[in-house]
Amino acid sequence: MSGIAISVRSLGKSYRLYAHPRDMVLEMLSGRQRHREFAALQDVSFEVGHGSVVGLMGRNGAGKSTLLRIIAGTLDATAGAVTSSGRIAAILELGTGFHPDYSGRDNVYLGGLCLGLKRKEIDAQVAEVIEFSELEEFIDQPFRTYSSGMQARLAFSVATCVNPDILISDEALSVGDARFQLKSFDRMREFKRRGKSILVVSHSINQLVSICDRAILLDRGRLLMDGDPNAVGNAYHELLFGRRGASAAEASADTSTVLDREHRYGDGVAKITDFHLIDAEKRTVTRLRSLDTYTAVIKIRATQQTEALCAGILVRNGRGQDIFGTDTIACQDLRIAPLAPGEEVIVYMQFRANMAPGNYFLTATVARTDGTKHDVRFDSLMIEVEPVAALYTDTVVNLEPKFRIEQRTGEPQATMALVE
Repeated sequence: MSGIAISVRSLGKSYRLYAHPRDMVLEMLSGRQRHREFAALQDVSFEVGHGSVVGLMGRNGAGKSTLLRIIAGTLDATAGAVTSSGRIAAILELGTGFHPDYSGRDNVYLGGLCLGLKRKEIDAQVAEVIEFSELEEFIDQPFRTYSSGMQARLAFSVATCVNPDILISDEALSVGDARFQLKSFDRMREFKRRGKSILVVSHSINQLVSICDRAILLDRGRLLMDGDPNAVGNAYHELLFGRRGASAAEASADTSTVLDREHRYGDGVAKITDFHLIDAEKRTVTRLRSLDTYTAVIKIRATQQTEALCAGILVRNGRGQDIFGTDTIACQDLRIAPLAPGEEVIVYMQFRANMAPGNYFLTATVARTDGTKHDVRFDSLMIEVEPVAALYTDTVVNLEPKFRIEQRTGEPQATMALVE
């Protein structure tokens, strides 16, 4: 299906903030302004096509939830307009429309009605909702007796069984326990395969990169970036962990000047002057063999007097998902001694490439021990792992599998190594 599912044009939302409740009455009586304006959203514009999945990133208070509520129709905008095409189901506050004294089954009906379903439609789907929530044993118990995880599971199940054309989700992928989170994520993937339009908020860059076609970064109510999830995730990462006081505009400007995949930031007290891999013969390599041993080399030079430092490495696959990360402190409690201006140090990390075939991106970091980033070279090194036999195409790691078959009668067959 082609066309536009959601169109947001010059959207704005402002709130009046009063220092004291009485100031509202005094303002009405005197006609003198006693409030200040707070702009939760300012001139936000974007479109979501039918069948596309768009992720929203941003720090707390960036305006993500306000934006979703306006698109879902539960909050009015101060300026601009939102149009949508198709049936919308919104998961904004898990449990909306649920009554604590009613049973889980009764709340399935209440939740369905809040999402716009008719009773006959709910009748046809109630069994599916209950089965997906895995609450069959408790479904006729009062909702207030459910744990928070059980409540979240039921609410998510109701919202996603509506079969909408557009699904709006605010942090819904983090509901319930780890097993149900995986099940929820699979449900989102299923929606994507069925051509549904999805607008989803998550603080997990990995989640958004793995499912989204596009990502939007909000900061202080403004749309900062709109584009490739990896690039947007890099800018969001800098907003979260970059130098203190760095503005959103600076993060955006830095990202826009990067011509390749590398995204670099930090306060510059110490710099990573070189980052590469070497093999057992000490040759620089970018093409690896699965299960061979290699060494990552990080060269660091101080530009100012430093405190004690740590160095770290992050490995991501081609879809931008983190598959491994560590640093000198977390791994072995090793600290780099303070450096004088101009002084250099080399950090080596030996590893076994338990990786499946494909392309990977490596990040190198040098930071103060309290986490202050001096230099982060995000996705600065691309490597390719050579194909090996007998691994699935979507495999990320190589677990060095060995099988054996033990017949019911007779001696066990010899162990077979599947990877040379």
